Amino acid sequence: MARKRSSLTEKILKIILASVQETGAFLYSHPYKGFGGRNFAKYQGSLAKTIYDLKRHGYIEEVEINGEKQLKLLPKGRLKLIKKKLFKNWDGYWRIITFDIEEKRRKTRDVFRDKLSELNCAPIQKSVWISPEDISFELQNLIEILNLENNVDYFIAKAMTNEDKYLELFKLQNNR
Repeated sequence: MARKRSSLTEKILKIILASVQETGAFLYSHPYKGFGGRNFAKYQGSLAKTIYDLKRHGYIEEVEINGEKQLKLLPKGRLKLIKKKLFKNWDGYWRIITFDIEEKRRKTRDVFRDKLSELNCAPIQKSVWISPEDISFELQNLIEILNLENNVDYFIAKAMTNEDKYLELFKLQNNR
């Protein structure tokens, strides 16, 4: 499979996510005050425009910490980063996700299923999904963002019945 190139938006969001440590924000120094707004017309570079667009779409926000302007990644920005990962070698483990999300949270359930699909998971049943990839980090973020801590279980299995069916589904070879 060909690897899709990351957009500037995704690269900036990944940098902010990786930089968020204790403060929950990313220090960004730019030659003008703020990240967009009225002064934006003077700075038409793609970085400034992308940051302006990220703020406008609700992926990040500008916060002031200790007198310095910083960018904070919002839940919508974290969700955008949960994308399909490509992997090189299968480690031989299956990741199984089970969930029970009540009908009154149908939209959340639908978003969760969509994101599982983007993470290269496949449904075994409506609320049981499987993946050969290590999606632990992305799944934990997704669970936190959607407030599903009590609704989702995650299992890692070395062996299972009908494994050949899933190897074929994910176009894997059994190298064990």
